[in-house]
Amino acid sequence: MQKIVIILTQAIENNSSSMIRCKNIINALVQIGYEVTCYCPNPDVKSVYYGEDKGINSCVRIERYGNARIFKVDANNSKEKKNLKKRFISVCYTLFKKVDVFGSSLQYLRYRKKIFKQIKEENHDILLTFSDPMTAHMIGIYCKKRLSIKYIQQWGDPLTTDTISKTALPVKVRYWIERKLLKPADRVCYVSPLTFDEQKRIFKKDATKMMFLPTPCIEYNKPSSEKNSRIRVGYYGSYNLVARDIRKLYNAACNVKECDFLFIGDSDIKLEPQENIQVINRITPNELEKYEEDTDVLVCLMNSKGNQVPGKVYHYAGSYKEILFIKDGEFGDVIEEFFSQFNRYTFVENDCEKIEAVLRQYVTNGVTERTPLAEFKAENIVRKLVNDI
Repeated sequence: MQKIVIILTQAIENNSSSMIRCKNIINALVQIGYEVTCYCPNPDVKSVYYGEDKGINSCVRIERYGNARIFKVDANNSKEKKNLKKRFISVCYTLFKKVDVFGSSLQYLRYRKKIFKQIKEENHDILLTFSDPMTAHMIGIYCKKRLSIKYIQQWGDPLTTDTISKTALPVKVRYWIERKLLKPADRVCYVSPLTFDEQKRIFKKDATKMMFLPTPCIEYNKPSSEKNSRIRVGYYGSYNLVARDIRKLYNAACNVKECDFLFIGDSDIKLEPQENIQVINRITPNELEKYEEDTDVLVCLMNSKGNQVPGKVYHYAGSYKEILFIKDGEFGDVIEEFFSQFNRYTFVENDCEKIEAVLRQYVTNGVTERTPLAEFKAENIVRKLVNDI
């Protein structure tokens, strides 16, 4: 049995889109016969992303590092303002955040020696690191340089061309950092076909080791035969305006009183509840699962900039539900061209009138049960990820 060691810089309990992707891959590795050891931080139980259910196969050995609490500087604390030293630290932290591309996970970099020493004692065949966050790749590179092991990087978002990041770090500096991260890997995997093409063009020297593999879907249970008296449409996930413009879907929902709508997730904008619209902040995975089961139409909203594809486009493909694919941004048509080959999604532009027209078609014609998409099944994808490395 081959052994694979995985390094994460998010707790395995987190319910972020990137961690759902990671857990699907980790579980599939066990299913195809790998012995899996996973290094990840201790969880922050107060995080909005925390869920008690790990969602991981019991055969996976989990090794922890780091503290459960994340250190944050509170610049608004009145006591700190009286202390010159603490005020200086606060200012430095604020300035650092403007150019930071790694986030709070950078604190885990100091555990790289500890992780390396533990990995060194065991005879692993493959090392796999996931981003986001990219700090996992930094720890993986440290280990790779000191071990004789095949090394795979799996990327969610790229760094140089990330249009959603708020960092003030110049593009040339981000390119230099990303180039350093890519160089030690034996294989680099991207989850968007457009990102894959763009990365090959930007990083020509590393192009031959790059590949595209879709995010594995979640395998949902077959829904009950009972039908809702009214069609229920759900958007579940973050909708910060810098990434996704949900306002047109919301306005359409306000106009289509014949359907019920749920918006569940964290955001920097406030949506007002209506008679047919519920607005709920981020909830636990177990709670969300109950809402998804009772939903007739699952909504995927594309990013308003860039060529990245939100993970839920893949995750929902394993369900029996109707998927409303709202395309946006300059790559909307190209992204539709790729996903339309699977005949699994209903596409519409992020335009209030066009979304409303599709919703009214649901009211008139009803919503039919769909077939899960075999092309995105986790085992098939993972075999390609580790094959012949």
